[in-house]
Amino acid sequence: MTRLILQAILLLTLATLCLGQDLRGVLPARWHNSGFLEADDNYNAVTTASDGKIYYVLCSHGIDTGARMFSLDPATGSIKQLGDLTEAVGEKGRKAVPQGKSHVSFFEHKGKLYFATHLGYYRHEGSKEIVGDPPPGYQPYPGGHFVSYDLATGKFEDLALAPDREGIITMEMDKRLGKLYGITWPSGLFLSYDLATRKLQNHGFTAGKGERGTGSEFRVVSRSIAVDYRGQATISTAAGDLLFYDPATNKLQKIEGTTLRRDAFGQWDPDRPGSMAYGWRQVVYYRPGNVFFGVHGGSGRLFRYNPSGKEVYLEDRIASQKSREMGMYDSFRYGYLGLTLGPDGHTLYFLTGTPAGEEIRFVTYHIPTGRYTDHGAIVLDDGRRPTWAQAIAVGPDKRIYTVSKLMENGKLKTDLVSFPDPLQTPAPREEEYKLIRSWLNPSGMAHPLQEAHGLCIDNDGNIIVVDSVASRVHRFTPDGKWLAEIGLGPGSGPGQFAGPRDARVHKDGRIYVSDANNARIEVFSPDGKFERMWGGRGSGKGQLVRAHGLEFSLDYSKLFVVDVDNNRVSVFQPLTGELLYDFGRKGERTGEFHEAHGLGIMPNGDLIVSNYWGPVQRFTAEGKFLFEFAPAGFRDWIHFHSMTTDREGNTYLAARDRQIGNAVVKYDSRGAYVAMWRMPGVKTAAVDKNGLVYTAYESRGVHGVQVFQRVR
Repeated sequence: MTRLILQAILLLTLATLCLGQDLRGVLPARWHNSGFLEADDNYNAVTTASDGKIYYVLCSHGIDTGARMFSLDPATGSIKQLGDLTEAVGEKGRKAVPQGKSHVSFFEHKGKLYFATHLGYYRHEGSKEIVGDPPPGYQPYPGGHFVSYDLATGKFEDLALAPDREGIITMEMDKRLGKLYGITWPSGLFLSYDLATRKLQNHGFTAGKGERGTGSEFRVVSRSIAVDYRGQATISTAAGDLLFYDPATNKLQKIEGTTLRRDAFGQWDPDRPGSMAYGWRQVVYYRPGNVFFGVHGGSGRLFRYNPSGKEVYLEDRIASQKSREMGMYDSFRYGYLGLTLGPDGHTLYFLTGTPAGEEIRFVTYHIPTGRYTDHGAIVLDDGRRPTWAQAIAVGPDKRIYTVSKLMENGKLKTDLVSFPDPLQTPAPREEEYKLIRSWLNPSGMAHPLQEAHGLCIDNDGNIIVVDSVASRVHRFTPDGKWLAEIGLGPGSGPGQFAGPRDARVHKDGRIYVSDANNARIEVFSPDGKFERMWGGRGSGKGQLVRAHGLEFSLDYSKLFVVDVDNNRVSVFQPLTGELLYDFGRKGERTGEFHEAHGLGIMPNGDLIVSNYWGPVQRFTAEGKFLFEFAPAGFRDWIHFHSMTTDREGNTYLAARDRQIGNAVVKYDSRGAYVAMWRMPGVKTAAVDKNGLVYTAYESRGVHGVQVFQRVR
């Protein structure tokens, strides 16, 4: 019977995983403006309470500003400030270092939320955080507090003050025994507080002298406590040791024979600040196995801790897919705190970063099957990507909540962010396109097409087709009537071509062609007469090897040229051919190129670059990497040729899969997958002002253009 029940749970959970799973690469997010301009961080302090509201703390590092606690009602979208934590613990007006943070999760018990406060006013010595010295006229930090908040009355209660002016950086609750456990910062003292007797106990140091120590006495303080069904509390140390506290004996002692010092977590020096070293970053309890699942900070490696046998077992790595593929750690060496169990009780929800730190990724891990899924980046509707998620909660509205950071008007803001839970929300339907006309092997041409390699649209709406095999460039009407040939055909002389790849039209009507095998850019008058050229074969400044995709800046003052073999984008002054700057190099890391082919321009001037081997990357016009999308292997696409963008910022990518099937794949301005349609040998696309998509068609003995229109 037990086996049948477990099988039923597994099948039900798998069905839930398949329902509505959105693998478009992007999760549309919503920014909730709380109005707290001084907010700059959040660690753990986001929860969904039994009244259906989201409760969260926004931290501050200022000397005059304490942390604020808020609630959001998902039903109405209204946000309410519940209190200043300095005032909530009775310290308003003391002119002391304020209660700048809550660094812990909320725990709901008998109608109250329990949490703790911490200081946010500190300084750095290298990568080490030091308690800040208060300026003249200010008192030192009084110490962190255990606090409760009554959901019915809205009243705060100060329960206990940490000793020695220490903040409380870590907390857990044993609801069965009515006990709160905490670890202080910077010294790493282990505290317990009994709700019934209101007695606070200090059980001493957890490792060395914590973050107050130096050398072998320095140890990063544990950020998570695991409390099992017996009430025993286990913590980790930066050296990889595990300590447990037994309420029956009231002692804190080391677990012998078990260590987190594993090669899979990487190589760390626990004497040095800047990481969690071998300590765990976050742990959550999994009831069916009576075990804890935890994540190691630097590596993003998942592990299982059995409190009964006091054993640790390695599981999968739940870092972002990009981090896994590159074998790199995320940019934040401490790791991420946003780990929890999803509503099904069997799936871990994790918010993590990337090696470049440009976005937040939402990852799930289904415990019974070991199924890992990177669902994509969290992105606002305007395309901005929040960063730095340090908390997670699932709301009653089937949305996932965290607190994140975002650039706005040149200032970094911190606030609540939410996005639909992809395991509970149906994915949107894909757009559909239909073929409305085509011209294949067009007649009336002096030199028939041998390949349709590149496309663009001139200022009159005519279609320019670049034939790389025949080394010719042609102009057609939108209906496919051949008008004329641009340039002088194959050769190496001025106005001739050798394997041209792409073309773009300036606002003045002049036509720019990437003459790849001649390693140059050629410029023609609006009526197709040669005017000038520049380039030269090589890897020096302004030289080219295989110029491919072209694109103008929005004001036409720059011509971007992607060079496949130099693995860079060169930026020229179009009228003179002067090199303004270039960026890029060969490599697999974020912001590097692996045979980049195509270019596109966004409505705000950002540049889109497609790597032949994936992914597609977005840069500022100056070459600063922003983010990437369309990774190789996504929906089986592995080779990306040329591409274009439209006036809304959508990207149309010519792709090929493992079965050598070709398609046009569309992504929106946020980098979310939107649609695809198959067509043989497609090389590139161009979009006119009406949204019609012109595609270069290639098949055996058949060359030309097909035109598609969106129908849904």
